[in-house]
Amino acid sequence: MARWTGKTVYVDLDTESVNIVETDEKLILRYLGGRGLGVKLLSELTGPDIDPLSPTNPLIFTSGPLSGLAPMASGVVLTSKSPLTGTIFSWNITGGFGSELKKAEIDALVVTGTANRPSYVEIIEGNVEVVPAEQLWGKNVKACTESLENKGRVACIGRAGEKQVLISSFVVDSVHIGRGGLGAIAGSKMLKAVVVKGEKELLPFDPEGFRELEIRVLKLFDASPMLSKGLSNYGTSALVKLLDYMNLIPSKNFTGNNPPFADALSGEYIKSVFKLEKESCPGCPLGCKKRIKETAQMFKKTGQVLTEGQTLLEGQILPDYDSIWAFGFNLENPDITSVIKADRICKDYGLDPISAGSVLGACAELKSRMINANGLEFLLSKIGEGSKLGNGTRRYLSSLGRTDLSMDVKGLELGGFDPRGIRGQALAYATSSHGGDYLTAFMIGPEVLGKPVSLNRLSLKGKAGILQVFENLTAVLDSFVFCPYSGFALDEELGSALLLSAAGMEISPAELLRIGERTYNLERMYNLKAGFTRKEDTLPERLFENNGGNEGYGIPRQEFEAALQEYYHYRGWNEEGVPRPEKLKELEINF
Repeated sequence: MARWTGKTVYVDLDTESVNIVETDEKLILRYLGGRGLGVKLLSELTGPDIDPLSPTNPLIFTSGPLSGLAPMASGVVLTSKSPLTGTIFSWNITGGFGSELKKAEIDALVVTGTANRPSYVEIIEGNVEVVPAEQLWGKNVKACTESLENKGRVACIGRAGEKQVLISSFVVDSVHIGRGGLGAIAGSKMLKAVVVKGEKELLPFDPEGFRELEIRVLKLFDASPMLSKGLSNYGTSALVKLLDYMNLIPSKNFTGNNPPFADALSGEYIKSVFKLEKESCPGCPLGCKKRIKETAQMFKKTGQVLTEGQTLLEGQILPDYDSIWAFGFNLENPDITSVIKADRICKDYGLDPISAGSVLGACAELKSRMINANGLEFLLSKIGEGSKLGNGTRRYLSSLGRTDLSMDVKGLELGGFDPRGIRGQALAYATSSHGGDYLTAFMIGPEVLGKPVSLNRLSLKGKAGILQVFENLTAVLDSFVFCPYSGFALDEELGSALLLSAAGMEISPAELLRIGERTYNLERMYNLKAGFTRKEDTLPERLFENNGGNEGYGIPRQEFEAALQEYYHYRGWNEEGVPRPEKLKELEINF
């Protein structure tokens, strides 16, 4: 029988002490795990006014109640106060790290303090230890992972995190990366990595009932064209052709769209020129990561001469859509080889590709010149080694008096989905607790793919109420620590049934959405007390109508402001976006 509550492990790097306590059952019932638990622990452990790079700002790793049991539920959520944005920040990183935490019976790992030497946290066979890591300090992600992977799953930072680059992150198993600058927090703590290997066999509470639900879940995945035909066959590059057809790929730092070379970076083209093999997270039937098995057919097809550098592409994981956009469309770069190399540099240094590509796109516009392939690799390496560009787009441009070129919300750069043509996503960007994070409510589903419902993407009317439901559901899925793309098939009804059969937890679908709402409101209160106001619930000026040549295409400002007020109303917040006392009482939030 699986335990649905395990342990919370507190590691103080100052003293190298470890304190292990049973997780409070009430916290699990109110916040589940993952994002919800991480947000609650952060709000209890530190005030919103804390310096993100101070020793007392905790790094929190959380698993979920279905980790290692349900399909697509093997990742981990990292939570802290972001040094890039100053907001509360949780990031759901896929891979198998969360499953190993659960096998170690750990719901949360909380790391505070600053080590007096480079160190890593090792969790092996129930033992938690702070281990010296001088031999790892200075290594990038691939080398560090290779040094530790014989011990278990590895989450580590590269040289960018060590140098406290504000767009750096942890990378899990050298492949899966996060956002928000949490790698800089690890660097400030002299924390190189966390390694975990669990020993406990995870068994469902009701094996027969769980197996029936698992079959149902797999059928739903198979019935979703986006999952079974798109992601499974092409990875997230499956989005390219559809987004291009609908003119939804922003280019040249959001000054254009409909790039003429979209086919050259599409999933279909990539699959035609590379021999690929699937790379799956544990327990995932999709295999949306694609590893290059052979490059010869690419160069045979294109007539190019195979060089040593191009041969080195073999064995590389193909970039996700985020990197294809950031280093391809955003920089007017049609060369898939260049994009692959740029993505690999980011993963090795531990740099967020969206932020890295965005700051380079802004520089290209500022200096009115394109960045070629050699220049791209050089600049990314400079960022990884600590150049000012690594402070993020807003900070870098602020030093030059040109924040008008920064395509961010609350300091976090926007991804490759043009909100001018996806109006619900525009509102989601503006209201996200993290800033320009499209995954806090992936409105691409209903507005572009028509799943689970089809919405008019060019209107904000009626979106406010729907958006807050999507945000609440996403917070629930992040608290389960389901893969973000599971939202194409899963909902609160199935989540409730899985909880009961897998973990013996009886939480109704309505209460699950309430947990999501509770999490979102707690994040909102944290950000408000950190100094954020209604003024930050907006978008870059370039995206509004009558700005930057957007006549007839930009977002009408009056319509946006009306939708924002409607959103506040549905949330139970006042006109300034502050949760009303009765809403906080209803959600049992005392903050």
